Amino acid sequence: MKHVPIRMCVACRRRRPKGELLRILVTEEGFVIDPSGKRPGRGAYVCPDSPECRSEKRLRRFAGAKARALAEALAAYLGGEDGQGKDLPAG
Repeated sequence: MKHVPIRMCVACRRRRPKGELLRILVTEEGFVIDPSGKRPGRGAYVCPDSPECRSEKRLRRFAGAKARALAEALAAYLGGEDGQGKDLPAG
């Protein structure tokens, strides 16, 4: 049986398999959404299927003053409130 890495959502603190979460990179230019999960750099994870995890208030714990920009970037990437935007890669 293959090992499945577990990661924690920075907004809701739920632990899930890495493939179910969306990775966000922190760079000098700002936040970069990394759907492949393989780009180099310091990353954090959020639940892409949970609108509560994309709210500015929940992201403030991780992003601080830049939480609004991150929430807007996630909403644009995932397609607003319902999360029916771009298809996420499987596993």
